[in-house]
Amino acid sequence: MASGAAVAAAQPGAAPASGGGGNPFQVVSNLYAEKNNIGNVAAFQLGAATSPLGGPINAGNYLRALRVLIRTTAAGVAGTVGADGVFNVIQQIVLTNVDGSEILYNMSGYAHSLAYKYFRPFEQDPYNAYDYTVGLSPAGTFVLKPEVRWTAGVLANTDSRSQYRFDGNINTLAAFQGTTYTTAPTLSFTFYMDAWAQPDPTDLQGQPNQPVPPGVNLQVKRRHQIFSGLSGAGGNNTLLSTLTGNALRGQLLIFRDGSNVRQDGFSDPISYTIDNRRMGKYGPDIIFQWMQDFYNSLGRTGRETGVYVYPTFLRPGDLEGQGWLYTSNATKILWETATAAGISGTPSVELVSDEVYPVGPVDPVLVDI
Repeated sequence: MASGAAVAAAQPGAAPASGGGGNPFQVVSNLYAEKNNIGNVAAFQLGAATSPLGGPINAGNYLRALRVLIRTTAAGVAGTVGADGVFNVIQQIVLTNVDGSEILYNMSGYAHSLAYKYFRPFEQDPYNAYDYTVGLSPAGTFVLKPEVRWTAGVLANTDSRSQYRFDGNINTLAAFQGTTYTTAPTLSFTFYMDAWAQPDPTDLQGQPNQPVPPGVNLQVKRRHQIFSGLSGAGGNNTLLSTLTGNALRGQLLIFRDGSNVRQDGFSDPISYTIDNRRMGKYGPDIIFQWMQDFYNSLGRTGRETGVYVYPTFLRPGDLEGQGWLYTSNATKILWETATAAGISGTPSVELVSDEVYPVGPVDPVLVDI
């Protein structure tokens, strides 16, 4: 089930990532942010059409995340935000590498926001943040983050000739609203490059500082897979993941009915197997309890309807959780369950995976977090 190369590179006792001796990078660096030069939208009134957004990310330092401040510049009249919330205003978005390959794959703002909430739970819950608001003046901060934590997964962003990019679309009013707005709100989108700063070569005593973060040798990939045309109420479903080949930090599934509305559509039992090993046969309540056990002390808001999360990483300090799930391209991950009674139409399920893979020796401290 495990990828030999990945396991060997990430085993405790492996050599630390490049960066040399001296003061640890995380101690001598600092967090840095600046407004991105391209991609900002001063005012866009939601309507019948989508609108593109995107561009290169400012070069400089070591990239942690792209933050999108979504604000209302003119409030709507009547109406409400839909069940998927403010981040559904981003119809789709992708973070691409300097060679054009995808790092955080193209998917909805809502799917990315759930990945941030459940796969980066050490940070602020975006749905419980000071600036998250629904209603006539929707607002929030959407975070597209490759870094896991403490530099793990951070991106070397120091060459202005080879820049990372983000590209996406602003959603339509119809897809964003719940009850109809009499007058649609006008929103602004401000992008920030969030990074670890390049430290000075030495400290004040002349001791060398590590110039490269240890987590740069551990890279992140976020992908998704859509299972469409599932069986209606009472029918059996088999969900076979193709998102394997790396170490999985977590998987989440989003169930929607035939009207694209999130529903708790999995029935008892759910059979979960990896290769020829059964990982469990249980009802949805066990998944919900495991989620609560893991996320309860991390300040997460309640589980969203139709969302099922399998976290496979540790909470350093209290050792809650479990280690990364190592997979090869031949690993078979399978869910089998029937569609719950009362689900209308032809449902679908979206699977989102958070994956890590080494590109060099990995500091043992950063393994399994």
